[in-house]
Amino acid sequence: MTSPTALIIGGTGAQGVPIVEELANHGFQVRVLTRDVTSSNAKKLSELPNVTFSLGAVDSVPDLKRAFRGIDYAFVNLNSWSLGIKDEIFWGIRIFEIAVQSGVKHYIWSSLDNFFLETKYDDSFRSVHYYGKGHVEQWISALPQSPMRWTILATSPYLEQLWGLMRPTKGEDGVYDFRFPVNDGGFPLTCLDDMGYYVPKALTEATGLPAKGTNIELDQWFEEVGWGPSREHKMGSTTAGPNDPTLHTVYESFSGWWKMYQHSINNTGLIKRDYALLDEIHPHRTRSVREWMQKVHYDADKLDIITVTAPMAL
Repeated sequence: MTSPTALIIGGTGAQGVPIVEELANHGFQVRVLTRDVTSSNAKKLSELPNVTFSLGAVDSVPDLKRAFRGIDYAFVNLNSWSLGIKDEIFWGIRIFEIAVQSGVKHYIWSSLDNFFLETKYDDSFRSVHYYGKGHVEQWISALPQSPMRWTILATSPYLEQLWGLMRPTKGEDGVYDFRFPVNDGGFPLTCLDDMGYYVPKALTEATGLPAKGTNIELDQWFEEVGWGPSREHKMGSTTAGPNDPTLHTVYESFSGWWKMYQHSINNTGLIKRDYALLDEIHPHRTRSVREWMQKVHYDADKLDIITVTAPMAL
């Protein structure tokens, strides 16, 4: 019996690696589209059984058609940082079309919450990460489940970013301080290990260490995470060029990013999850920050940049 084939676009990223690992361990022939087969994650994946690479770019039709040749299933997660809103929308649609042309049976689009109409497209909520993916999701959702079945998988900030971008600072009194410009809001977190299968109080409960949360201003957050020099960098300029009028700066994008979380709390507001459905799909999923911290033996003093580095370097 021939093994099913799967193409993973974004397979060498933080979200894609556990998906490739899970599929490879379940007998899929996995193909990963990547520009760089020498990256650390590509080398890690190359050691797995049934994993091959297709060298190419997500914004090249010939590369995409070659990568999709003979593929049964596809998971697509595009890099909003490098594409920007306009190009992510175009290539999100174009890649779907090429998948249909290639005879793919089931297509999974990695998205983020599509809440824009709920805000009447208020520009103060506009975030590059969300808008491109969300508009592609809206387009896909209007299509029938034939000739190609499709699924939308919505994620959120990663729990693993508590080792990096969202890592707390340790005060002189030994208390770990989670400092976010979130006001009275909140946000769901995604465990990357769960992707393959599908904060202060938590730290104290999970590790016994003292912790607290502090609301800070956006400008202060930018300085504390070391992104002050990058705030005017235009996301997507590496693809579209710095003079493209559709691009947004890192500061503009993260201003909208944090504002949407300021308007979300206790699974109400803009960002919500169907936790009952998640439990049905993955009964053993990570259900809380506390559970994740206990599982990974979370060390707040550890620095481990999972996905997000200084934007100017991207």
